[in-house]
Amino acid sequence: MTRQLLRLVRQSIRDGYLPPQWHDQKNQVVLTATGMLTLLDHCAAIGSTYYHKVLDVTFIIFDEVDYLYILRSESISVNVGTEASFCTHMRYASNCYLYEGRYYDVDGLSASGLTTTLDGRVIPVAVLSEEQEQLSDTAPMNTDTDIIDNSFDEDDDDHDHDEIWPYHEGPVPDDYRNNEDEAGIGFEIEKGGPPEFCGFWSKEDLYHGTGCIMEKDGSVDWELKTPVYPLFSPKIEIVWLPQIRQALNADNHINAGGHIHLSLPPKCGQAFFDYCRPYLPLFMSMYPDRLKKNYCKGKTERLLKADPEKHQAIRIWPDRIELRFPAKVYDMNVLLFRLSFCRLMVSRAQHSILAVTLAAFDKSTELGKLIQSQYSGKESMLLERVLHVALEYFNTDLSKERDIKRLLNRLKSMKTCA
Repeated sequence: MTRQLLRLVRQSIRDGYLPPQWHDQKNQVVLTATGMLTLLDHCAAIGSTYYHKVLDVTFIIFDEVDYLYILRSESISVNVGTEASFCTHMRYASNCYLYEGRYYDVDGLSASGLTTTLDGRVIPVAVLSEEQEQLSDTAPMNTDTDIIDNSFDEDDDDHDHDEIWPYHEGPVPDDYRNNEDEAGIGFEIEKGGPPEFCGFWSKEDLYHGTGCIMEKDGSVDWELKTPVYPLFSPKIEIVWLPQIRQALNADNHINAGGHIHLSLPPKCGQAFFDYCRPYLPLFMSMYPDRLKKNYCKGKTERLLKADPEKHQAIRIWPDRIELRFPAKVYDMNVLLFRLSFCRLMVSRAQHSILAVTLAAFDKSTELGKLIQSQYSGKESMLLERVLHVALEYFNTDLSKERDIKRLLNRLKSMKTCA
């Protein structure tokens, strides 16, 4: 085996593409489109190109019409109900109804409060009713029989349907996982300004349509709580989050945060914290200012475990961890980046703080590609932050590691050349 091939085998094993016992099935090893080696049984073949069914879900998705894997870039998601959809190839788009960039079948239109007009438009039922009322208003009035009543009785109007729930008085977030053994993720998005019902008509309508809860928040104006999503389901970015895009993209309040709840049954909160530990210094380094706030205190891992108080960077619950350090959610892209990071953290291809740090600055790894998408040209700054966080909060001095010294020199030379 050549040295280059040996490196590829080792990298594929580290990243989870190739099992350590691959020798028993070496005649089944194939090269994926992402440049990794894996077993044929773990792959989906699209033409002559292979993709790992679990680790390459950013590129492929299962077509529930033709019952095969297709490229995600060639897929559409079709809504068949308020909380149900299926994925298929874009060639079937002509068989669907299109409204605001989303596809629906007949049942999906009805469940989402949409309808079609005689000229083929898709609009909300309420809008159609308004248009019909406007047409009626322009009709000649019979002054002898028509009575105009301009009176208004406040008791007859339910003003509360436009309000949001008081803090922690809304419904309990739904659980969208198929079973309790799946890894779960839920988001809390804090914002300023008026509430964003995302095209729905009230807090109840938003909740019934998306499972999301809109509540008042003491530090900002409002907080949107999502359901518990199955962490590795592509429906999060394709089906569920797009329904609340308006809220995600709304203007931020200066104190706003973006909490993330993560769980990996059957691990308890403390065991899951230990499991995620290798990735936490890197993740926390992306939000250094938050660690200095009194509502999001950075603490050593010993103090985090010993103190269950709410206002700390990571809160350890009996069944999950709450990451309170992520800052404001500017838009959908910010949340998708955090989702991708959490998936890699739970997949856990690297098992130490040192290994994670090195992988983060290696463009050949999935983690390195993700970090590069946000920190290209800022690698030295991020690495310095990681060294500080690892030492201060996790009692890990990376600066003395030979590989870290080399990495620092390489990044500095890159910055000098630039």
